[in-house]
Amino acid sequence: MPRKALDRQMDKIRRDILEMSELVSSAVSKAMTALENEDKKLANEVIIGDDLIDNYYTHIKRRSIQTIALQQPVAKDLRFISISLDVAYNIERIGDYARDIAETLEYMNKGYFMLDEISEMGKIAAQMSKDATDAFVNGDISKIDGIRKREDRVDELYGSIFPILKNIIKDKCEKCPNALNLILIAKFIERIADHSINIANRAMYEISGEEKYL
Repeated sequence: MPRKALDRQMDKIRRDILEMSELVSSAVSKAMTALENEDKKLANEVIIGDDLIDNYYTHIKRRSIQTIALQQPVAKDLRFISISLDVAYNIERIGDYARDIAETLEYMNKGYFMLDEISEMGKIAAQMSKDATDAFVNGDISKIDGIRKREDRVDELYGSIFPILKNIIKDKCEKCPNALNLILIAKFIERIADHSINIANRAMYEISGEEKYL
């Protein structure tokens, strides 16, 4: 197959992954904004928008598999296309967690309390997912260290919320349902950060070829 044909397909995969990532980062931010403002309309936008993210994932899988089957790429080209499947999966899962956060709003009591720690986690995780995808698509490892440091901050915040919520539940039992929902939301955000790290590791593998990043 002509080199130009393979390059066109790979460029389309890069474009689709970037567009999918932008949708997902926006979904995480919108889900957190909806949670902070008790905005069920915005939450519903996130829930509905997850279908488009899933469609991107299906499209990227199809294009990647067809490119491998029809154009038989080798070496670094094959590695990029194969890893693109993993990256697209991680992005899709981040979208699922954004939807989960938005859906949780339906189970929160009106006038519920919110924790600044969870808001900060959400902001960090949204940026992590975007930076990790940019690093993969553009072959830019300069962002990787920052992504790892932000994961440490997410983990720190995640660990800090449990004593806070434990005391709230202990002192005000009527807030227990909302506190439990916030624990779920914090877990969803922590998983978003984990998937972002997975993408960053795939970026390192695609660039270096070192299997320790798998």
